[in-house]
Parts: sequence; structure tokens; C-alpha cells
Amino acid sequence: MNENIAISVRELVSYVYRTGSIDERFQTNTALVEGTAIHQEVQEKYVEGDEKEVFLQYEYQQEGINLTIQGRCDGLLQTPEGPVIDEIKSTARELDEIDDLTHPVYWAQVKGYAFMYAAKENLEKIQVQLTYVQKRTKEKKRLQHEYTYEELAEFMKDTVGEYLSYARILLHIRKQKDKSIPDLAFPFQSYRDGQRKLAGSVYRTIEEKRNLFAQAPTGIGKTISTLFPAIKALLLEDMERIFYLTAKTITRATAEEALLRMKDIGLQLRSVTLTAKDKICFQEETICQPEYCEFADGYYDRINGAVVDILMNETQMTRPVIEQYARKHRVCPFEFSLDLTDVVDVVIGDYNYIYDPRVSLKRLLPDRKKRTALLVDESHNLVERSREMYSAAIHRSAFQAVGEEWHEKDESIQKAAQAVAADLNRLSEFTGREASLDGIPGELEENIERFIAVAEPVLKEDREGDQTKALADLYFESQNFLRILEHVDEHYRYIAQKLENHDFKLKLFCLDPSHVLKETTKAFRSGVFFSATLSPFSYYKEMLGGTNKDYILQLPSPYDSSQIDFTINPLSTRFKSREQTAPDLAKSLSNQVMNHKGNHLFFFSSYQYMEMIYHHFCRLTDVDAVMQEKGMDEDRREDFLSQFSPGGNLVGFAVLGGIFSEGVDLKGDRLNGVAVVGVGLAPRSFEKELIKNYFNGKGRNGYDYAYVYPGMNKVLQAGGRLIRSEDDYGSIQLVDDRFLSKKYQQLLPDDWGNYRILN
Repeated sequence: MNENIAISVRELVSYVYRTGSIDERFQTNTALVEGTAIHQEVQEKYVEGDEKEVFLQYEYQQEGINLTIQGRCDGLLQTPEGPVIDEIKSTARELDEIDDLTHPVYWAQVKGYAFMYAAKENLEKIQVQLTYVQKRTKEKKRLQHEYTYEELAEFMKDTVGEYLSYARILLHIRKQKDKSIPDLAFPFQSYRDGQRKLAGSVYRTIEEKRNLFAQAPTGIGKTISTLFPAIKALLLEDMERIFYLTAKTITRATAEEALLRMKDIGLQLRSVTLTAKDKICFQEETICQPEYCEFADGYYDRINGAVVDILMNETQMTRPVIEQYARKHRVCPFEFSLDLTDVVDVVIGDYNYIYDPRVSLKRLLPDRKKRTALLVDESHNLVERSREMYSAAIHRSAFQAVGEEWHEKDESIQKAAQAVAADLNRLSEFTGREASLDGIPGELEENIERFIAVAEPVLKEDREGDQTKALADLYFESQNFLRILEHVDEHYRYIAQKLENHDFKLKLFCLDPSHVLKETTKAFRSGVFFSATLSPFSYYKEMLGGTNKDYILQLPSPYDSSQIDFTINPLSTRFKSREQTAPDLAKSLSNQVMNHKGNHLFFFSSYQYMEMIYHHFCRLTDVDAVMQEKGMDEDRREDFLSQFSPGGNLVGFAVLGGIFSEGVDLKGDRLNGVAVVGVGLAPRSFEKELIKNYFNGKGRNGYDYAYVYPGMNKVLQAGGRLIRSEDDYGSIQLVDDRFLSKKYQQLLPDDWGNYRILN
């Protein structure tokens, strides 16, 4: 029985014919948008009888493999000499630099389309055409060739022959996966309460191509309860890949551990973990140029061998594994991991690879998205993260500085930068420090576009020096501003802000990211959003782009309330009361440590408040105490957590909403008590007030949307560090009189309801 593989013409020829180096000397990050616009502009000038986006397909049967090759050619033109296959390519290069030998992959692609069309129409010969469009000048250059059917058939035979050895490897690992999944059992002896229901809901959601919003208590085992059914769903029709999205490195590690546990009981599939370029780069500076980096030099000459090697010998391609094979084959580890996303079954990475318009994976084409399920871990974090992703700002001082620096070197850059600075200066003529503007003048947008246009060719010359770096930084900042400007609608506000040292900032502020989140998720087969703290549920479902058609699931805690000694201390933690209540607060925390031996973590709303209570606490007791530092790197974080050893007696002081208040898994006797000081409210700010007023205008409680719900989420996450399994016991102390009010009582989990009030 023959095995089936489907591949696009583009993927096929890229694998066989790509060569050379990674060279990111200067690349704009709007290439995809520009390319689409250029394609459409060329296609609009086709004449009657010409066709665009013509679907073509051909099936090869060779050596036990049915290889279905398909794709859409940009144009099928009818000429007196016969049909012409047209492929449109945008380029930043000057057109006189391009000839028939410049892009062998492009020629291979158009020849692939020509072969399929000629075979379908029984043509003896056919013309092909590459239409190059210079992105800056919009000038066009057309290169043509005529091929006989025999020449094209021989070309495709050789191309497919080169690909088949790789195809057999893909079939081999697919067989391994397909054989192992049906027999895969849940990798624990039994389900915890709620796990089976969560797993069943995830499978059904993916099966029915729907979305799911699930609140599952801390410690229930959300990672395995979502990954396991999603892997089972890989055998469904038109289901190809899983993206497991996280906000933090530590939760990525939990997903890796879940896959390893399933591998240990027989699962055979491939996964890759994506690590940020600046973290995984082997060089001191992330400069992706062949002259600087040996791993960029000749990358495409070696990458196929690296991919085959790792696929045949590894199943979990974690950061250390990627680095090992990247060094072995001398390839860039970051690009290597991205190339692996095309062939693995599970991709683990940050939210931004899907949701951030600046860095989302452009290689994930629409047809691939429809065969991909998203698992969004700790999805409460995505609300604020996406608000940041879809906001953008520019500063007057940056344009002024570039204008001054380029005064003698390039007058066009100087004038363009000064024009933007002048526009921003006019916008700054308002009273007060911050203001919400009704709009921005059209000439500002035009001047930013002009600045980008004049900066781009200069940057392409690869001039060195601090001036060029500042120009590049401002170029990309300006590009991002214009990209976000395209999204601006009623969900946005223009914020004008006067800064210190006489600077001025104009910000496109996304008040409500739900619309863009919904549109992004809609492109995928399914989205599963899960967290222990989607409370209140209606708020998070709305903010994450949920609709009435989506499934919802709210699971109760599987743990007994007797596992927690829960207390509320009604001291005021408001800013004006902190000095006064500090001695009593330190005493209450000291009592908690004395009454519950073991390790404790205390969370505070700010570093300043944390340090104040830390000093009071240390004067009261000789218990060892450690304090979170600002800007801790991953090694320092690990050092901090490693001090919480089983049976220890250590107190950690940390910041609420920081790196230790969620995603940290200190099981058993590594953590015996938690205290959360304050209700987590962010300080009042201009932006928070805009959010409040926006949601008030939509008939919601704007204060709750802007302050209360995000703040309480931090409280719930911090409290959730304590009980991670059926065997965990300990104490939780909430310190603030507001925890006794009806508003906050309604936001507490059910298993926190059995509390004592401290006098």
C-alpha cells in the first residue's frame, strides 16, 4: 500500500534548491505585507482572459509513495504564442542586478507550476515568466523562458528524486507517531478530580473545530490534561500540529516534562521548543551576517543535513538538543528551530510566535493554520501581553537626534526626521502632562512614511557606527507604529505625553485587545485557553476574544479545604497607611512562620513596600529570609528558588505579579506557607483611567476591568503557589481589609471560603 504525502511546490523546491547564507544585514519586517500588495498591483493589470491564483496539482507515484504536489501560480496569461505561467516576486535589489541565475529557487518554483499545467493541458511546450518588482521604485523586470514538456518532466523527476529520501524520513516518523498514539494511555495511574473532564473537553473542542475557555484549579495538572487529548486529536482528519503557547520559560519546561512522560510510555512524536534569538545565539552579538557568524555562513547548504540528523535521532528538540545539533552541523540554532516547526508535531513557545504582529511566524500559512490547534497556557497573561503587542509609540527626541546626527551625512534623512519631530512638537502644545487626542494629522503619517522611505536605502548600504544603529532602531520603531496604526479603531486611544527632559511621546494605546485576539485565533483550527485564574470568568472570556459559540468549562478544586489554614488579616495596606501598619504586619507574618514551620513566600505590591516590611520582619525574628532582586536573570531566579529545599525554614520576600508569583512549582515541603499583602491594585494612571472610562462606556464596570480584576488575578496566582498536589498542606494569609468586602469575597475561590479573621 502506497503512503501519501502532500507538499506545495514552494516547499518542494525550497528543500531541494535553497543554498547560501543567512544574511540579515538589513531586512524590513513588512516584506509579507509589501509582497502581497505588489502581487495584487501586478495582477490588477492582467487583461481579459488572464487568470490569477490558479490552483494546480499533480500526483507522483514512485517507490511506494504517492506524492501530491500542489500550489497556486500567481498568473496564467493567455498570449498569441500560448499560455505563460507568471510568478511575481518583490525585491529590494536593484533590477539591473538580477538575471537568469539570481534566484534558482524562484525558477524552480515557476517551472514546477509550468509542468503541472502542461501535464494537465497536454501541452508540448510552455512559457514561464518571473516578474520582479522593485519595492522602492515599483519598477518591473520580466524574465522569460520557454520549456518543452519533456524538459519540465525531466526537471520534476530529478527534483522529486532529490526529495524522496527526505520524504521517506517524514513518512517514517509519521508512522511512528500514528502507531504510538492509539495505544497511548494517560501517563498517570489515575485522573485527578476534573482532569478527565478537562481532557475530554479539549479533545471534543479540537474534533469540532471550536474554541474552549477553561478554568482549572492550580495543581490539577492542566498541562498534561490539555496536551494528552490534543495529541490524541492528531489522528483526526485535517489535524496536523499543536502549538503550546506560554508566557514564561518555567511553563515551557512543564510542557517538555509532560511530553517526556508520554514518551516514556511509548509516544513517538517530534516536538521543538522555541527560544528567543538573543538567548540561544552562540555569538556575543546577534549579528546574522556570514562575515560575522560562522553559523549563518552557508546555513542553507547545511540545514537539510541538520534537519534529517535531528529528526532521525531525537524526539524532543529542547534548547540543549537544538544547541547540540546546531554546533555539530554549524547552523544558526534559532533559524534551525524555526525550520523544524515545519515538520514537527508539537511546537512549544511564547505567545508572540502566534499573536505578536511583529514577530509572529510568517511561515505558518493559512492552510497550515487550519490544521493547527492552539493550547494557550496561563491565558490570563495574554490579556495584558496582547495589549502591549498591539500598542506602539514614537518619541520626538529620537527623531530630533537622528536629524542632528545625519545633518552632514544625508540631507534627506535629516529633513524627513525633522519633519516628524516638528509634527510631534505641534501635538505637544496642550496643557498638563498627558492627554488623549481625538486623532493625529494625516501629514504626520505621511512624514513617517517618508522617513522610512529615505532611511531604508541608507540602511541597506550597511554603514557601520552608532549613527546607523540609532537610525535602524528608529526605522523599525516607525515601521511598527505605522503597522499598529492600521489597527486603530474604537478599541484604541491616541495618548500624548510630555516626558522629563522636554521629550514628548505619542502612543497608540490598545484599550481592548479582544478583537485582534479573536481574529488571530479564528485563523486556526481550535484555540484552547486555560488557566487556574480566569476569574471572573465572563471578564476573561470577553477579553480573550470569546464568543457565544465557544465552549466553556469551570472546574472546582480537587483539594480539600482542610489542606489550607486560610486567614484574612484586615490591616490596611493602602499607601498612606503602610508606615503605620508596618510593625503589625511584620508581627503577623512572623506569627505565621512560627505557627507553621517550613518555607514561606510573602508577596507585596512593590519593591519599596517589600523592603520596608523585610527590615521590620528581620528585626523581629532570626529566621533566614531572602528577598527578590530587580532584574534577576534566569540563573539568579533558579538560585533563589533552589534555596527552598524540602524541610527547610526559609522566608522569601517577592513582588506580587512578578516572576515568583506564578508558574513556580514548589511541591511538598518546599513551600509551606504563603502571604499576599494587598489586593494587587495597580497605581492609578492615565492609561488605566482610559481603560476604565472605555469599559464604562460599554456598560461594564470600568474600575473593575481596569484595576480590580487584573489585581485579584495576581493575588490568586500567588496564593496558588501553595497547594500543588493532594499531599500538600500549608497556610495562606491575605492581608488587607478589602478582602472582607463583598466585591472581593465574590472573587475568592471556593476552597478559600473557609477562613479565619485575624484580630
